[in-house]
Amino acid sequence: MPVSLLRSACRRLAAAPTGRALACAAALAACGDNHALSDAGVDALAGPPRAVIVAGDFTPGHPGVLSTIDPVTRAVRTNVGPAMAVGDDPVLRHVGGELLIVNRNDGNNVTILDDQSLALKEQLGTGAGSNPQDVAVVGSRLFVPTFSGKGLVVLTRGQTAITPVDLSADDPDGAPNCNSAYAVGGDVYVACELLDATYTPRGPGKVYVVDGTTLAVKRTITLGHANPLGVLEQVPATAPSHAGELLIPTVVFADGSGCLERITTGATPAAAGCLVNNTELKGYVSRAAFQVDKEGAIAFFAVPTTYPNAELRAYDLTISALWAGALNPTAEIAGDLAICPGGQLVLADPSAKVNGVRVYEGAAELTKEPIAIGLPPTSTHGVVCY
Repeated sequence: MPVSLLRSACRRLAAAPTGRALACAAALAACGDNHALSDAGVDALAGPPRAVIVAGDFTPGHPGVLSTIDPVTRAVRTNVGPAMAVGDDPVLRHVGGELLIVNRNDGNNVTILDDQSLALKEQLGTGAGSNPQDVAVVGSRLFVPTFSGKGLVVLTRGQTAITPVDLSADDPDGAPNCNSAYAVGGDVYVACELLDATYTPRGPGKVYVVDGTTLAVKRTITLGHANPLGVLEQVPATAPSHAGELLIPTVVFADGSGCLERITTGATPAAAGCLVNNTELKGYVSRAAFQVDKEGAIAFFAVPTTYPNAELRAYDLTISALWAGALNPTAEIAGDLAICPGGQLVLADPSAKVNGVRVYEGAAELTKEPIAIGLPPTSTHGVVCY
């Protein structure tokens, strides 16, 4: 569905006290492709479309699961990843023709799988106790932000060496608590929380721009708010506004303050203010996806609000306006999301009683109930579709 039609339909539905939520959430499923979210840009499809979901149970030593869903037939294959590929606290990125699983907490590694065969290509350790959070790719190097240590480690394909990059200059305890990385050209943007011993932010978060070749810190960007949480995502270059900008959510849980912050890239990267404030969302963004066509551009957000609720929200990038209200029914939790090449929306719903993955297309939910994947899909960046 073109952006213009979706925008018009959802505005009409927004005027109704009931009914708009399910219809809008389903309608947006026809809108696009999350390939623009990957560090490598849009990838050519090498096989049938599939959604890949990883999940863990946060119990040290317990293996996680990797499951796939055909977004057309809704056929599910559970626990199809190689043994030991997924740990108890995984994050998933799709870069080029590969799936990169960052095993956080006690996993301390990045596992690389072929995105078609799901065969293991390589597993690289990040160091004992490093607690890796995300991964960006520049050539044969993997840039992995770590919650412990000096903030960033660099791994090289085919080698076991771990090269630390010191990002601790702005944190007195020497551990800047870095949580996300994104490659733009030959540079890597690394977001860091800068927490004290009680996990309280010391002040505004930082984003460090690291040269992907020399590993030198080229620039330090001070965000407008404390505690950058979640992962960096890039607005597609074809968007009519904010094109190429990086977005990172910030939130101080004590009062809910923060926003989805913008960072311009290029020769002189800088903080560029907020795309949308947490007060408007009544929560914070935990996952963002984009749909862009010649009619305009929409950003879709998973927004945790009052625990355990999480809403699916939409922001019109063309007119810079947040759509009113949640798009998903109140009975569903929008924990994570991805948009498939055929237009289906895959929504991870980690509800306590009924959990799994839902699939929408057009104006209807294709799944009668969540599809179980083996564990509750609790990761905030654990689903991709390609």
